[in-house]
Amino acid sequence: MNEIYTICSEAGDEYKLQFTTDHSGIIADELLNKLNEQGIEVVEVGLGRINGSSVTNNKVLVQIEKCIADLMRRHQNVVLSFFCDFINYIPASKKKIPVQEYRSRLFELMFNRYVSLHHIDYLCNKVVKIEGVAEDFYFHIIYRKEHLQYAEIIAEGHLKDFGKPE
Repeated sequence: MNEIYTICSEAGDEYKLQFTTDHSGIIADELLNKLNEQGIEVVEVGLGRINGSSVTNNKVLVQIEKCIADLMRRHQNVVLSFFCDFINYIPASKKKIPVQEYRSRLFELMFNRYVSLHHIDYLCNKVVKIEGVAEDFYFHIIYRKEHLQYAEIIAEGHLKDFGKPE
């Protein structure tokens, strides 16, 4: 799978939303193979600003929500996984929390609002927080309730691969 959406704001900013099974190495191949054997397709989500520097408005966020919801409706055995970006600056941000935590909280609020407004009770969002050296890292896993065990496997993989050794 490799689905790419271009989302444009009224201010002319342009965003690229990508769903792909061409994994970037964030999830170990052995884990992906194990899940594939169970009929589960793990899809990585990528979101980046292509053009512009305005504050991302609610209309853009709603378009992103709709793309994610549509993908989950069309693919019954998909589990989504994404890593919150911490490198790219957030325009006009006066937040006192790290960029990655801000993005994680924003996505969690967006997800909760969307499923509540649309009366969706079969989708879940699991947040995996990994304590880093300088700051924390956040992964989100979106899955159907019946795929909880697979979301847990992915979360354990993230913690193993990116967490501090004990």
